Amino acid sequence: MATQHSLVLGIVSGAYERLRKEDSFEAGLYVALAAAVGILVAVILYFTCYTGILKRENERLGKVLGSLKREKETLGKEKEALQKNYEILKRKNERLGKEDSSKVGFCVVVVVGILVAVILWCAYYIACFKRDIKRLTREKEDLQKNYDSLKGKNERLGKEKEDLQKQNVLGIVSGENERLGKEDSFEAGLYFAFAAAVGILLLVILYFACYTGILKRENERLGKEKKALQKNYEILKSKNERLGKGASSEEGFCVAVVGILVAVILWCAFRIARVKREIKRLIREKEDLQKNYDILKRENESLGKENEDLQKNYETLKQEKEKVEADFKELRRNTNTCVYVVDREWKPITEACVNVTLDPDTASPCLAVSEDGSRVRFTGERSAEWPSVLGREGFTSGGHYWEVEVGEKGYWVLGVSTHPHEKSIPQKPGEGYWLMRLVKGKTCKAVSQSVDQTLNLEKMCKMWGVYLDHGGGRLSFYNAETRFHIHTLEGSFPGQVYPIFSPGSHDKGPLIINTKVKNV
Repeated sequence: MATQHSLVLGIVSGAYERLRKEDSFEAGLYVALAAAVGILVAVILYFTCYTGILKRENERLGKVLGSLKREKETLGKEKEALQKNYEILKRKNERLGKEDSSKVGFCVVVVVGILVAVILWCAYYIACFKRDIKRLTREKEDLQKNYDSLKGKNERLGKEKEDLQKQNVLGIVSGENERLGKEDSFEAGLYFAFAAAVGILLLVILYFACYTGILKRENERLGKEKKALQKNYEILKSKNERLGKGASSEEGFCVAVVGILVAVILWCAFRIARVKREIKRLIREKEDLQKNYDILKRENESLGKENEDLQKNYETLKQEKEKVEADFKELRRNTNTCVYVVDREWKPITEACVNVTLDPDTASPCLAVSEDGSRVRFTGERSAEWPSVLGREGFTSGGHYWEVEVGEKGYWVLGVSTHPHEKSIPQKPGEGYWLMRLVKGKTCKAVSQSVDQTLNLEKMCKMWGVYLDHGGGRLSFYNAETRFHIHTLEGSFPGQVYPIFSPGSHDKGPLIINTKVKNV
């Protein structure tokens, strides 16, 4: 505005210099034309600058919008690629084995959940960008409207200023004419005073008197117009100041809006870059997981093959073990071989230990049973019979173990019987007897209804262990001192069976039931 004022003042001063030489009316026209041209040039420059600024701002916003569209297309392509990868992973997951299906399913769910969350987050921020662009477009339209209204106001103010300047120039020209008129009239009076007569001088005096009244009235009118112009100038000055303040505030608002837009765009670019980095990281993690999955799959396949081989070897070894055990049992039955019983087999036997008490009511008359029921001895005359005594309690199920000390006796019988009222054992036992019999201190026989087998023992043991497996139909005999298995009788035990003891009828040595069995 200061430049425009100086330009107008320069034009006016130039016109004032021309008034000395040229006609005042033409000079006034030139001054008015020059002022109008100056104002028009200033307005054109102002609008040109403002239009350029708006054009650059529009181009920048268009570039930002284009970059956002390209970013959206890139995200769409990445989404399609991720969708394809998801389909590939889904097909691979369907081919996985039962053992890895749960782990792979969990990993796929986690990866897909993360990818879906990232895509939704990107879509949300793209929607935010679109809303911001629409808001900026609306603000741009509002600014354009404000600009058009300011442009109209400036044109109106320019016209008012032009009128005021015209009126001011005309006042200056009128004053100059008055001055020039006085000078010309003075020179003419001198010429006519020298050349004309007194009459002419009177006419000139009258003429000057009339012209002076006219000039006085004109000066009064011009003074009033000058005061009015002064008031209008003050009003225009205050309006111009208000317009300047409004323009500065609007410019400040525009700058603030542009700053906010730049900050939002930079923030969005930062978030998009962060999302890209996160997507790259997820892709790398996915590739690492895929590699690890392939490695684990190969290891799982190799482990599966090894497991199958081990299972086959286990089945083969199991069959061989069963075959060896069967052959060993058959060999033991055929050869009467004594076998040491290991701890894991001996422990459950001794845990089934019971305290067997002899029942005097079932004892033969030639036998003497101790008061505590733990000893029995032969007290009669020597004979070929096998007097016996039963245990007080019978067994109908489960496993039961007891030990009997025979010492150096040469004759005795141990076993079980289903005959609770018999007081002697027949020479050839029939149904209901499962016995181990020693004769003459060297011949040991396993006897039952279907078995009469002589055992070849290198050394006779002094403490015998008897184990009854009622449910399994087995009666086993052990060397309780060395934990060697001696022989097992097999059969079916119908109902209740009783431990049976016979000290023989050839010596007075007792049979003693051991009540302190040693566990493993």
